[in-house]
Amino acid sequence: MLRIFFRTSKSSLTIFSFVLFTMLSGLTSESVAAQSGLNMHDLSGVRSQDISDAQLRSFIARGEAQGISPEQAMMMARERGMPASVVQELMARVRTMQGTTQEQPALRARERVETDESGLFDQDLWSMVHRDVSDKPEIFGARIFKRGMLSFEPSMHVPTPVNYRLGPGDELVIDIWGAATNFYQLEVSSEGTISIDNLGPLYVHGLTIQEAEQRIMDKLKQIYRGLRPGDSGQNTFARISLGRVRSIQVALMGEVNAPGNYTVSSLATVFNALYKAGGPNMIGSFRNVEVIRENRQVAVLDVYDFLISGDQSQNIRLQDQDIVRVGTYANRIEMKGEVKRPGLYEVKIGETLAQLINYAGSFTDSAYMRQIRIHRNTETEREILSVNRERYENFTMRNGDVVIVDQILDRFSNRVSISGAVWRPGEYEIGEEGLMLSELLQKAEGVKPDAFRSRAIINRLTDNFDFTILAFNVDNVLNNPDAFDISLQNEDEVIIKDIHEMREGRNVVIRGAVQTPNTYDFREGMTLEDLILVANGFTSAASEARIEVNRRVIGEAAPLQRGHQLAETFIFAVDRDLNIRSEAASFELKPFDQIFVRARPDYREQVTINVEGEVLYPGEYVLTSRNERISDLIQRAGGLTHEAFVPGATLMRQTIELERVEVEIEGGADDVIELENVTERYIGIDLTRILANPGTADDLFLRSGDVIRIPSELQTVSVRGGVLRESEIRYRDGRNLNYYINRSGGFAENARKRHAYVVYANGDVAARRNFIFFRSNPEVTPGAEIIIPQKEERPRLTPGERISIMSSVVSMTAVVITAMTRVW
Repeated sequence: MLRIFFRTSKSSLTIFSFVLFTMLSGLTSESVAAQSGLNMHDLSGVRSQDISDAQLRSFIARGEAQGISPEQAMMMARERGMPASVVQELMARVRTMQGTTQEQPALRARERVETDESGLFDQDLWSMVHRDVSDKPEIFGARIFKRGMLSFEPSMHVPTPVNYRLGPGDELVIDIWGAATNFYQLEVSSEGTISIDNLGPLYVHGLTIQEAEQRIMDKLKQIYRGLRPGDSGQNTFARISLGRVRSIQVALMGEVNAPGNYTVSSLATVFNALYKAGGPNMIGSFRNVEVIRENRQVAVLDVYDFLISGDQSQNIRLQDQDIVRVGTYANRIEMKGEVKRPGLYEVKIGETLAQLINYAGSFTDSAYMRQIRIHRNTETEREILSVNRERYENFTMRNGDVVIVDQILDRFSNRVSISGAVWRPGEYEIGEEGLMLSELLQKAEGVKPDAFRSRAIINRLTDNFDFTILAFNVDNVLNNPDAFDISLQNEDEVIIKDIHEMREGRNVVIRGAVQTPNTYDFREGMTLEDLILVANGFTSAASEARIEVNRRVIGEAAPLQRGHQLAETFIFAVDRDLNIRSEAASFELKPFDQIFVRARPDYREQVTINVEGEVLYPGEYVLTSRNERISDLIQRAGGLTHEAFVPGATLMRQTIELERVEVEIEGGADDVIELENVTERYIGIDLTRILANPGTADDLFLRSGDVIRIPSELQTVSVRGGVLRESEIRYRDGRNLNYYINRSGGFAENARKRHAYVVYANGDVAARRNFIFFRSNPEVTPGAEIIIPQKEERPRLTPGERISIMSSVVSMTAVVITAMTRVW
């Protein structure tokens, strides 16, 4: 199989074009090798039936990967001579393929490679085309020749240039009006002539538009007598213009991405032709594009003149059979670092570093412009050069140079800063004559009233980039600068604290029977009345006779021992109008005091209970005393109805469980809080015994949230769990547990028979009991629920797992036997 290698992997358009032309020519890799002399740019003999669907799919996929639409690729093929009919047939097939695949998930381009039948798209070629080149610098100027970004097609909607010379294929339009009218569209023949009725052939080849116009007007005067330009008696007028321009053939040679012959408009320039060929390739020159006409050089285009200054003086109009030749570059330099357009630049012999900087768009805002580093290749090794700014204009560049523009240092040469208790903290400059500390305080508009004046500091950077601290007294510097002033240095940091930062945060806490219990900032002169007012006053539960103030013990114990007192406690009485009684009128709070407003001993909020079901007055009731019992509530509800099923009465009571939850609090720390979780549970009661013997131990005391339910007569028994069918079965007096289980289909395979139990209507539970060979089943009553627990299902072992377990057991047994044998 033919393995194709290219001079550069980055010129993916060249590779793509080669693959496209080879595929469209219907060639296999073997025929390519056998016909090495074939012109790969002549597609005039290609037929639609020569191209398989697999090849066409691969062609579409690779075009899309390169950013080339099928229409653009077909246009490229048309320019290489492919017949228009073949182009139309291929586009119709492409649209059909796109229509049948648009609803399917898009395949990756690499997966589509595998569908190619021609064998041209092997993995080596694919990796060459698509390997990652993002780490390589971009060649300056190459971007404008990338298809899809710009268009250098000549405009057809501009006046014909006066120096345009006519040739075969051009169309001249002659419009005559006035006393006589006529209209001609005349194409210049291959002999260079046009034919006008009654005048015969007229030779115009090689004439400019102005010259042709004069020759044609002279001929028209012979048949239009009123056509006398410049004469006052003229009554017939004529206008001659260029209609359709001809196409010409030009050749793109040398280091371009797609060399070959191209058909272009006769108005096309060198840039138009370069664009069609994809521009210079990786080793092509952007500074030396030659135009050869009739075996002599007529122009040399420098692409940089156009990119840098917009100069198109050498971008001449091409003529038929012109040759555009792109040679290899002579010197290429890489610009790196702080320039506006880093990349690869081509320089001419003798061009200087200053010119190269101009090509790169000059320096960025953060560039170190005093000196530039250059890595240069010698005959045997590399060297580094440092070029000062004064040499930029005269320092000449060499091929392979790498120019590195560094960034300025991220530091200041004349900066000091001040922070803290000053009116204008921030950064300030050190003047040429220096800066004193007193002057800096003046620039900062002075210190604030709450400044801690006895001591402030200066953080100073030493020569070895370490920090030292200089302390000063603020008042001394302000009041006597001659004696205490300090000369500041670069990067000094002046820090003046305020008094609030220098002391512990002060607050007071109030809890208990106030509207807004919380922690509040302490204020000098704050009294107990003031704090209660801040907390929005008492609640209705507050006891004016019991307000406790707990004060932090501040002192120092005697040496080698500590005191026993943990806090001082003061008890006061305050009336509802927040008036402290005379004995505590002068009491003031201190920082960190904790105040507790106690509730009245006899204060209770109403608590409610519910009675539901078969009583005369079901509903919600308020407990009247701590000792109210179930029988008392039944009596208050009017007693039981005739339909009440007394054995099924239940009591549901709320219980509060504390749940410890770990939470993240502000600052990233973790804390554990306790959450109250309210649950309900059933308490089995014997209402028959309670009503017969009120006040006994069975007659429970009621609590807040209790619910007593008294159902109507129950007539069924439910069976749940490990039976064949869970069901509700009509109660039969005297029937035992087995009766109801059998009526549910009997035990299931996973039933735990010995652990069956009964939940009675009132919430009581009774289970089966086994003693030696005797089994005692619980009694079944109306409304009961029979529960048969089920065995936990475990997945069965696979044969492989069984073998693995047996192997482990056998191995362990062998080890044990061996150990025992050695011991014996």
